[in-house]
Amino acid sequence: MTTGSDRQSQMLRTIQVEDAAEAFVEMLNSNDVDYLFLNSGTDTFPIQEAMVRMREQERHTPDVVLCIDEITGMFAAQGYYQLKGRPQAVLVHVDAGTAQIGGAYHDVQRDRSGVVVFAGRAPSTIGRSVPGAKDLTIHWIQEQRDQNGIVRTFTKWDYELRHVESLNWAMQKAFQVAATEPAGPVYMTLPRELIMQKMERLLLPPADRHGKPVPPSADPAAIARVADWLVSAQRPLIIAGSPGRHTEAVASLVQIAELAGAPVAGAITNRLNIPSHHPLNAATCGAPSIADADFILVVDHDVPWVPDNQTLEPAGKVAWIDIDPSKDDIPLWSFPADLLIHAASQSALPQLVAALQDRLTASDRKRIGLRIEKYRANSAARRKEIEAAVAASATLKPLGPLWIGSCLEQVLTPDSIVMNEAMSGSEPWTSVANRSQPGTVFASGGSSLGWALGAALGAKLAEPDRDVVALQGDGSFVYSRPTSAFWAAEKYSAPFLTVIYNNSRHRATVRNWDRHYPEGVGKKTGRYIGVDIDPSPDYDVLAKACRGYGERVEDPDEVLPALKRGLARVRDGQAAVLDMRIER
Repeated sequence: MTTGSDRQSQMLRTIQVEDAAEAFVEMLNSNDVDYLFLNSGTDTFPIQEAMVRMREQERHTPDVVLCIDEITGMFAAQGYYQLKGRPQAVLVHVDAGTAQIGGAYHDVQRDRSGVVVFAGRAPSTIGRSVPGAKDLTIHWIQEQRDQNGIVRTFTKWDYELRHVESLNWAMQKAFQVAATEPAGPVYMTLPRELIMQKMERLLLPPADRHGKPVPPSADPAAIARVADWLVSAQRPLIIAGSPGRHTEAVASLVQIAELAGAPVAGAITNRLNIPSHHPLNAATCGAPSIADADFILVVDHDVPWVPDNQTLEPAGKVAWIDIDPSKDDIPLWSFPADLLIHAASQSALPQLVAALQDRLTASDRKRIGLRIEKYRANSAARRKEIEAAVAASATLKPLGPLWIGSCLEQVLTPDSIVMNEAMSGSEPWTSVANRSQPGTVFASGGSSLGWALGAALGAKLAEPDRDVVALQGDGSFVYSRPTSAFWAAEKYSAPFLTVIYNNSRHRATVRNWDRHYPEGVGKKTGRYIGVDIDPSPDYDVLAKACRGYGERVEDPDEVLPALKRGLARVRDGQAAVLDMRIER
């Protein structure tokens, strides 16, 4: 007869460790952490010592990726999660490293990416009373009243380790919370005296019994109502934010659009949600507006439209399917919903497919088929207009973003991974992009610039056999700590191609300036103070300084050859930067 204590002994494994730092590493192993993205300091060395010691003993540890700027590490962990769906670990030093991650917390939060951030904490003991006590001047100035408070508004959970005996449970909780949908960043501080404390054994919680919960499924009655509204609608519209986070959801969303004859807005935004050239892509098919649609289905979106007098409360019915339906961490958020369904899209969308198939009559299918044919014709006509615009931009100098995007599509393979932070070049690229494979298009999910290079590093580590291309504006390129990212790309054999849409200015500022001051002095005189990055740095030279390949491209005839040269260098193991000088 098996007793409860016998079963517990089978479930809770005991591992011999020398100290808490070794226990920390073993907990990373237990949670399938492949990479520890590290920026080291005077409080991280106990963990580094433990990893060296364990490797000497031929014990497994995660691979360490030194990120000489913390932002690279945070975005690399995000990029890895975006491809693999498993939280990785970031380790930084005390308050300074915590703060240095900066706006990256925002992007990881808004993208709902699971990342576990660990930070050292300045010692709180004095006089060398214990190993790791204060022994440097900085140990006084690095201590804050509330170090965790620096990031609390961005994280799902934070904790300061208080006893080595609870390190196992606290770390397991960190990974569980980070992975639970809606996923997101968590933060845990590690006081130096505790992480250096001697231990004899680690009680290892089984990760499969302390993992993420099954995300919620949709109520069948609610799905039935959505199906009824879709079938009866004359002008339905689907607005997709990021259901493509789960690649299996893409096929279901395409089926729903085709069954209901409903255009999909957001084909390729934060993720690829439907193939970009699908005839029901709302960007090309002449879809109804928010005000004109008689039924709107929103799927996994934070801000599906910007409310104005016509759309504050749209006349049509509105239903939502969302893993985060009430957006509790966005303080002022209020969008209409006749039906708000808290559910994971990857399970709810197949339910909706089945419900639609059950309801559609032959008459419904005929009516919807005629609507789809109209959209198909609109899409074909719009594609011809885009082709004409591309042709017209083929001789522009400075370069036309449409031409760059069109050339890019000629060199990308179906499974190429595009990390899109192109800013001014983003819309021109998405309008010509021919992406159809789920899991090939990503964006930061937030509004803090500088994501693409670190994310591209993480994506390449996750998928080393696939091409990874980072698209950036020149402003976001500077924010992304290129020296740190390219150094790591070389060091860890994770090369990627960067294409910079360089207009030598903060164009987003100019656009908003003109919109709010259409008769303003700035627009009349062309004098926009504080926006011009002119003269532009030679970003291709910066890449060469990091032993990458760099090329400045100004002639439209050289765009396609340069892209081919850049990708060839990447495939040979060298990071590459193409500085494309575009119109202002």
